[in-house]
Amino acid sequence: MPERDFDSIYENYSRLVYWAAYRVLSDKEMTEDVTQNVFLSLLKNMDSIAGLSDAQLKGWLYRVAVNAAHDARRRSGKEVLSDEPVGAEVADSGATPEDEAAENDTRAIVKAALARIERKYREPIEMYYYSEMSVLEIADALGVSEGTVKSRMARGRKLLAQRLREKGIDHG
Repeated sequence: MPERDFDSIYENYSRLVYWAAYRVLSDKEMTEDVTQNVFLSLLKNMDSIAGLSDAQLKGWLYRVAVNAAHDARRRSGKEVLSDEPVGAEVADSGATPEDEAAENDTRAIVKAALARIERKYREPIEMYYYSEMSVLEIADALGVSEGTVKSRMARGRKLLAQRLREKGIDHG
């Protein structure tokens, strides 16, 4: 396993850590604080992560970021709502304001529907689609087998589709 230095880890994973925390917090300033704290924790634990594979390191960073974000939200004593939907991209210049509004509404509905799914089914879906983690990386992060991740994602997708149908959205 190649030696890793802090700078290369930061370069490769800072966006993952930031977006994992932002997904929980939906607050830029709090997310920046959490991201900084995650990398301070990494710096203190460089020796203990030396034996981790890239997938395990990515999973470790993701898990630490999510846990730190939940802790920060609890400490703040408030529920933070985002002005930006999770996964929002820079709007296509050809989209009309009505199209953008409809897309934002759909994202908000999907986010709300996803939030209503039990954590063990929701979390792998968020890790896969929002954090772009592989099934192997998710399995390492959650401490379960790849088969378990796949079955939880399949069940989670079914539950999400059911919640969306309840809201009048057919993903078909």
